[in-house]
Amino acid sequence: MGTALRNLLLCSVCSLIRGAPLLLFANRRDLRLVDAAGGKTNATVVVAGLEDAAAVDFIFADDLVYWTDVSEEAIKLIFLNQTGNSQNVVISGLVSPDGLACDWLGKKLYWTDSETNRIEVANLDGSMRKVLFWQDLDQPRAITLDPARGYMYWTDWGEVPKIERAGMDGTTRSIIIDSNIYWPNGLTLDYEEEKLYWADAKLSFIHRSNFDGSLRLHACSRVVSEIGHSSSCG
Repeated sequence: MGTALRNLLLCSVCSLIRGAPLLLFANRRDLRLVDAAGGKTNATVVVAGLEDAAAVDFIFADDLVYWTDVSEEAIKLIFLNQTGNSQNVVISGLVSPDGLACDWLGKKLYWTDSETNRIEVANLDGSMRKVLFWQDLDQPRAITLDPARGYMYWTDWGEVPKIERAGMDGTTRSIIIDSNIYWPNGLTLDYEEEKLYWADAKLSFIHRSNFDGSLRLHACSRVVSEIGHSSSCG
């Protein structure tokens, strides 16, 4: 249940090929693109032969795709519309980089590490690296950004599971969800509707709320382990 549901919310919807809405997701051994509008079952493999890809995000304007590989303890990138091998972006000081998010406005990378219990930020090339949070973290997992409003959100599924929000500069940190939550391992934002969505691998549901955690609702419950098979969604 955990891997599939996590990947469902860690994926990114984009139009990397002009005019075609695509779903970009990590599938441990590869990165894939799926036609999100046409309902095609065949996926295009963007990068193959990976060890354990956990999270993926992209910078649309630059055709850059970034992902984390837990087994290789690295953050990597590839230019989507160019031939060539992947490049290492961050390879030192990582143990279990489970979450990754790109700031397409500020041109930054944000990531979580559930073993070092850190949330870090760096330039897109890995330079100017900075630890934003290292206290009161216990297995931080998914991370997502709202660059236009200047906020970052992340899940923590340690002893005290929760979802937190802070300024992307590391200020104004606050807990927004800390009840009826156990293994939050997927997180995404609906910018137009101003909604936060997260998946809980223990309770087998997807919940949603306002950006501040208020007006919480079930978005989808009884989600099973295979992507594409779910019930009670609304």
